[in-house]
This record gives sequence, structure tokens and C-alpha cells, in this order.
Amino acid sequence: MEKDKLEKQADALLDEEKKGAEAEEEQKEKEAITDPAEQLRELCKGTLKLLNPIRAHSQDVKEIKYDFCDLTGMEMMDALDSVPTINNMFGISNKQAMALFSATAEKCAPMVEDGGKLTRLYDAKDVKARLGAADSVKAMQLAKLFYNASSQAGNNNISKK
Repeated sequence: MEKDKLEKQADALLDEEKKGAEAEEEQKEKEAITDPAEQLRELCKGTLKLLNPIRAHSQDVKEIKYDFCDLTGMEMMDALDSVPTINNMFGISNKQAMALFSATAEKCAPMVEDGGKLTRLYDAKDVKARLGAADSVKAMQLAKLFYNASSQAGNNNISKK
């Protein structure tokens, strides 16, 4: 009998936890961002924690901040055009994706003092040259996600009127 009582109490607790989790999930859905432009801003900004730190200005860089939406159109085009590739209007190559990630990484890089003047801790060339293979895969994925999500968000702003 005692065992049945304990099992019922355990089941009741589990049911309460499930209900609490369901209510929390519903709240998250209500708070979900519905504006495509805001979703893009939220999705394409963050910090990449490096599996293999890189060296820059005699320091170990263990994470790289990025914000693709902070790039100007010209900065994005310069990054994409810096890599020779076959034109593909629906996507970008891996090298273009790395150039795009490197451009936003440079723009978000912290400032350090170097010989009495302020400079970025690392630039796009540092990121492209020193980023390890595993970190490069994630950097490329982030850039391609931004590129594709930007296109989808832009589709909502096109009218045939």
C-alpha cells in the first residue's frame, strides 16, 4: 500500500512538472518574435566560442563576437567580392561565407592599445588565416544562415504594385 501511495505522489509530481513545462513553452511562444527583420537581427548576432583559440596581438582570442546586421551593404559586398567565385544569385560559396563572417568579426573586434594608438585586436585577415577547421565550419554556417535569412526577410518587403 505504501508503495502505491508513493507511486501516485511521484506521478502527480511528474504531471505537475509537465504542466509547468507546457505553460512555460506557451509563454515562450507568445513572446516569440514575429517581425522578420527583428528575427534576423536576433538570429545573426552573438559570440562564437572558439574550440581552438587564435593568437592576435600576443593574446589568446577564445571567442569572436559577430553581428551581421551591423555590416553596411558596401561592407558586405566588399567581403563577398573579395573572393573570386562563380556567380550564384541564390547562395554564397564557403569562401564567401568565411569572408563575410571575417568582415563582421573584424567590425565587432575589441579595441586594444598598440604602440600608443588604439587598434582592433584582430582583423578580417587574422580571422580568415587563423580560424581552425571546426570553428570555420560554424562561422560559414552562420554567414550562410544570415545570407539566406536576409533574402527571406526581404521577400516580405517586395510588392508588385
